[in-house]
Amino acid sequence: MGAAPPIEGTDPAIETQDSSPPSSPSVPPSAPAPVAVAGLIGLDASTSCGMPGFQADLLQQINTARAIARQCGANAMPAAAPLSWNARLFSAAARHSRDMARNDYFSHTSLDGRSMGERVSIEGYAWTAVAENIAAGQGSVSAVMATWLSSPGHCANIMRANHAHVAVSCVHQTGSRYGRYWTMVLAKP
Repeated sequence: MGAAPPIEGTDPAIETQDSSPPSSPSVPPSAPAPVAVAGLIGLDASTSCGMPGFQADLLQQINTARAIARQCGANAMPAAAPLSWNARLFSAAARHSRDMARNDYFSHTSLDGRSMGERVSIEGYAWTAVAENIAAGQGSVSAVMATWLSSPGHCANIMRANHAHVAVSCVHQTGSRYGRYWTMVLAKP
């Protein structure tokens, strides 16, 4: 039996802290220069691993999880309001999943050095709080959600009451190490 598919989360104290948005509308001056974004990436078969009902299934499972208090590791998390899907967050998630899939890596930091906050800002979402969950290899919405909810930091990201919006992308790449690369972005304007 092979190793379990990976999940990754930065230190939850860093990943989920409330932050001020970057001083410029794109990225902070210390970040790499932004690459021109040619419009938002939309939800289609290439950004949903071809899964029918992808967005509806994710929103239902995310909001069902948030509807009840749960234990995320040592943290008791109260029930939280439902999240709504956001196209700008989806575009950031889709670009990161595509990049990981095409370049066969698994990290919160893009190969060009960008962080999740920089990727979200480049898409035009002015955030005050942002978090990201990534996973690789899971074959369904239910499998990736079960993986995230069983990990304390990822579970806490999903349950955090200050988030208002969410989006998740899954990109499949034949011949890559994990096959499917998932990115969830949660944020508050």
